[in-house]
Amino acid sequence: MEKAAAAELRQSALAPLTAICLAACSGELEQHTERRGVIYSPSWPSNYPPAINCSWYIQGDHGEMITISFKNFDLEDSQKCAVDWLMIGPSSKREEYKVCGSSIPPSFISARDHVWIFFHSDASSSGQAQGFRLSYIRGKIGQSVCQSDEFRCANGKCIPSTWKCNSMDECGDNSDEKNCTVPPTDPPSSICPSGMFQCSAARSTKCLMNELRCNSVKDCGDGSDEDNCPDLSCGKRLGNFYGSFASPDLFRADHSRSDLRCTWYVDTQDNRHVLLQLDLQLGYNDYVKVYDGIGERGDKLMQTFSHHNNRHSVSVESSKGQLTVSYHAHSKSTGHGFNATYQVKGYCLPWEHPCGSDEECFTDKQHCDGWWHCPNGKDEENCPACQKNEYPCEGNSGLCYSVLDRCNNQKNCPDGSDEKNCFTCQPGNFHCGTNLCIFETWRCDGQEDCQDGSDERNCLVIVPRKVITAALIGSLVCGLLLVIALGCAFKLYSLRTREYRAFETQMTRLEAEFVRREAPPSYGQLIAQGLIPPVEDFPVYNASQASVLQNIRTAMRRQMRRHSSRRSSSRRRLGRLWSRLFHRPRKNFFQKSACKQEATSAPKATLLLFPRCCLVHQSPGVG
Repeated sequence: MEKAAAAELRQSALAPLTAICLAACSGELEQHTERRGVIYSPSWPSNYPPAINCSWYIQGDHGEMITISFKNFDLEDSQKCAVDWLMIGPSSKREEYKVCGSSIPPSFISARDHVWIFFHSDASSSGQAQGFRLSYIRGKIGQSVCQSDEFRCANGKCIPSTWKCNSMDECGDNSDEKNCTVPPTDPPSSICPSGMFQCSAARSTKCLMNELRCNSVKDCGDGSDEDNCPDLSCGKRLGNFYGSFASPDLFRADHSRSDLRCTWYVDTQDNRHVLLQLDLQLGYNDYVKVYDGIGERGDKLMQTFSHHNNRHSVSVESSKGQLTVSYHAHSKSTGHGFNATYQVKGYCLPWEHPCGSDEECFTDKQHCDGWWHCPNGKDEENCPACQKNEYPCEGNSGLCYSVLDRCNNQKNCPDGSDEKNCFTCQPGNFHCGTNLCIFETWRCDGQEDCQDGSDERNCLVIVPRKVITAALIGSLVCGLLLVIALGCAFKLYSLRTREYRAFETQMTRLEAEFVRREAPPSYGQLIAQGLIPPVEDFPVYNASQASVLQNIRTAMRRQMRRHSSRRSSSRRRLGRLWSRLFHRPRKNFFQKSACKQEATSAPKATLLLFPRCCLVHQSPGVG
């Protein structure tokens, strides 16, 4: 009954998130065609809900391959990934790419120009896993150059520069992991295997099981197994400015009898915040809840930790000088609970040094280690390997840098430690939520450059770079077409105006007289008007005149037939004849006048004998 109520409560708490995720994972394939991009699990960075299925599809150009690298990965672990899983394909390798758990999966390189991604969370999922965040890039092998923020692999493949030296082979030939500075590792402090500890006596090689630590029995000859033991009581009220406590199962896991439930109340009697740090070794179904203030109130819950948080230390900060820690371990759990330390913010422990007015502290071990623990860098000042106003690089490399070279998105240290844990950035840079700095121009450009994506949040309009480039090119082309259209319009307007002006031009006096002049009547019109009798109507005085006239007519008809047969050869002569007629208007005019006068005054017999005078100088339609 209690488990059913707890499950119902968990489902009701996740209901709002589930509604939001169903909108993004509603059964439709989400397609990505960008060259670079980022894909999140539903509800990221919050825990993903149970009973959900999501799918993505990345499409590249012909001949390209797609490379995927994970930045965060936390799926509920199960045997053969039967509960929650992430599947990617098609792979360049034949085995199936199906992953789950809390370890970062290896990089994925596609075998074709497309990739599909399927994410599934079972209805029985606990809802305590955060999910995943991956980034991808598509491109071809054999590229001669890459973009400024990319690394060119030995095979000519381009990958983001942030993928270099990340202990993963995204190039495919491992060239991105060559010439990398290996971070220094502390020498092993113990010769004992895992699950055992070494007695601290001089030259002692004795190893004991961890269950023998802090059991109120001195198993080491010097009693070092009982030194610096935390308070292992199951719940307590703590009132000092600083202190430590641990769960009863820290050194021995024995939950065979019943579940373990413990609660600690921290009340420093101070209004300053309390900083709590936890080192977790929780079992599969164990959890730790931290509340702001005294009491386990649901509206005051700050954080819930599970076995997914076992990989590293976690920190919580209260809003005032009080907090509550609740621990629940199930029966037969194999976990070892947690170890916790707390302190008032701004109050340094006896073995720590204050950073100044920043309410931070650092230890002697943290001094000059190349990592800024203080926002003002006081823990890295006055180091023997560097000059004044210089700070050492991490890893005991002996290299140093100035304060102006720190957090400017330009690596000066081989390991890039001058760009890590940045509390502030140089002018012209943007401060990411992960304490990294990027160029200010990279903010709100449609491409995530911060690991947490904070550079693309709270943007009024998110416009990818390629969209801006396409818009600029399109505007230039439209402007060019507009200029061409305006030029054509002005040209047509000038031609039309010139035509209108040609019609509006005043004619000369000779042209006006020529237009107004009336053409003289033709020979036919004169005959019709009765001014000239037809040739057949001329009187014949005797037979000899008639025969002469008949001979002339016969000769003229023969000449006309011969002329028609030679038309093709006589066109040139007619052209010259017409040119003479038109180029000598005055002479023709006088001849025509004389001919007309002769026709009116001469006797008809003369016209019969010499009709050529008028026939030659008359054209059809002109008298």
